[in-house]
Amino acid sequence: MERKQIKYTKGKKSPEFIANDKSMKDLCYKIDKIATTDATVLITGESGTGKEVVSRLIHHKSKRKDQPFVALNCGAISKDLVESELFGHEKGAFTGATEKKEGCFEQASGGTIFLDEIGEMELDMQVKLLRAVEQRSFRRVGGKEEIKTDVRIVAATNCNLKKAIEEGDFRKDLYYRLCVIELEIPPLRERRSDIIELADFYLKKFIKKHECEPKYFTNECGNYLRNYMWPGNVRELRNTIERTVIMCMDKEISSKFLPSEILEDCSCDEAFSDSKLNIKNPIPGSQVKIPLGISMEEAEKMLIDRTLLSVDNNKSEAAKILGFSRKTLHNKLNKYENQY
Repeated sequence: MERKQIKYTKGKKSPEFIANDKSMKDLCYKIDKIATTDATVLITGESGTGKEVVSRLIHHKSKRKDQPFVALNCGAISKDLVESELFGHEKGAFTGATEKKEGCFEQASGGTIFLDEIGEMELDMQVKLLRAVEQRSFRRVGGKEEIKTDVRIVAATNCNLKKAIEEGDFRKDLYYRLCVIELEIPPLRERRSDIIELADFYLKKFIKKHECEPKYFTNECGNYLRNYMWPGNVRELRNTIERTVIMCMDKEISSKFLPSEILEDCSCDEAFSDSKLNIKNPIPGSQVKIPLGISMEEAEKMLIDRTLLSVDNNKSEAAKILGFSRKTLHNKLNKYENQY
């Protein structure tokens, strides 16, 4: 099925979302399919890839869109407060509980609750969450009343939960309750065709926000953006573009306004088309910097990743460049996926 370029931008409270890369078009297709259901969703992906944006998009496209969307970062709350944040508490339940408080499950009733960084939750709290997920009911801290709630649950993590289960850090039964449907968001380095469009989107956004004169990226600057590995993913790109908009007083944004780590990481020998932002794919043979102190396996993974990027994820071509058989490359990719 042919899937056209998909853009979700602000308007009627829709979250900002840009998807031009095939993997992201596939993700959008899955979102459209599941959004109208009440199925529990687990969103996985590296930090900064946009897991909360995806969760808000699911909510916005669902029948619950006019009801509350409540987000809770499970890794940013102290262990002693997680239960209260999730389920609320009664007055006098503990020192400082001077009045009754509704938790996120109660606040989100009728809508969607988003549990971010679910992999950071302590095991004892996972047991209580499991019951709430199974029964769609809970008790406030210090309370006896069983409270029913009608919520859709969307959880997210940047951890490998299967590995956490093996190591005893995450409950298998909770994992299967949360992972009815899994959506994996690829890192930005694996969706290169989105980088320049995202950069242009944020450029316009921050020009408007900071009331600046119109600006554009030079070809050289765009080349750096296109070839940088973006370890911080879309969040790092967003912050980088905002910084350049603020710091650059010229109409042209040249590479001198980019952070040093981008300039040092990239090899910019590629040719450009005439369009300012239409940048060609990196050629095989561009430099890969391997930092000191990493293992041979980590170095090999970096080399494989960069080679795949240089050939638009063509595994047969990448295997040929690396001197592997396609089967060997496939086996290595599966191994690294399970390890990292």
